[in-house]
Amino acid sequence: MRRSGGLTLGKLVLGALALLLLAYFIGKRNGRDSATDHVTQDTSPAAAPVSQTPSPREATILQGEKSTTLSQVDDARMQVLEQGTVLRIDGGVGRRFVTDLQAQLDANPGLQRIDISSGGGYANPGLEAARMIRRRNLIVRVHSHCASMCVALWAAAAQRQLQVDAVIGLHAWNAQCEAMPSPQREECRYQIQFATAHDASYTAWLRDAGFSQRLLDLQTSTASENIALLNAPQLWANGVDFSVVDGNGVGMPRAEVERLFSERAQRR
Repeated sequence: MRRSGGLTLGKLVLGALALLLLAYFIGKRNGRDSATDHVTQDTSPAAAPVSQTPSPREATILQGEKSTTLSQVDDARMQVLEQGTVLRIDGGVGRRFVTDLQAQLDANPGLQRIDISSGGGYANPGLEAARMIRRRNLIVRVHSHCASMCVALWAAAAQRQLQVDAVIGLHAWNAQCEAMPSPQREECRYQIQFATAHDASYTAWLRDAGFSQRLLDLQTSTASENIALLNAPQLWANGVDFSVVDGNGVGMPRAEVERLFSERAQRR
């Protein structure tokens, strides 16, 4: 059986630590922005994970730092590959994400799959992009990481794929009203009560993808400045429906993937 194309254990650990710099949800109400929009936030790369050796079902919780300033999300880079059948996306779900994605879908009617690495971004564009992905019955393959709003894009796909060493990142929503000046702060507090509509939509995508109640509870209980990382065996153990591919895009049986991770854990 193939095991080529995966990262080494050292690279996997470094990749997990690099996720301390992933985008986290922070709401923004500024000008035309609503309190239910969420932007990314960098966290401290020196922070240590709570658990270095999680059980087969338990996520690794990486701790970050609460932001005291509002951030902006840079738009992702999009590149069409493989004769117009694959769209590679790297970066955040920014303000232009839906516009750029729609332009690529219109220009490439033969598009079948989205390959993505993203730390998330704004809620409104992310949820609309998830609906677009569902309408087109697209496959979504995660290359290295997919966190926060990116998870909705993956969950909404007709088929979900994960490269063998990729991780999914979950955490709670945070409007970060206290980081805003008055009167935006007061308006944010008022508007945040309407965020439940977005939260319900996001949760619906996860449920549809097989995310267990345990994972949904993990998402809501993980502080917004932290992130809960799950690898392929952990996602399978919690009911998520997806397949795994190696670095060359070749499918890997579940038993092979689980044995690979088990052998890695024994070597640690």
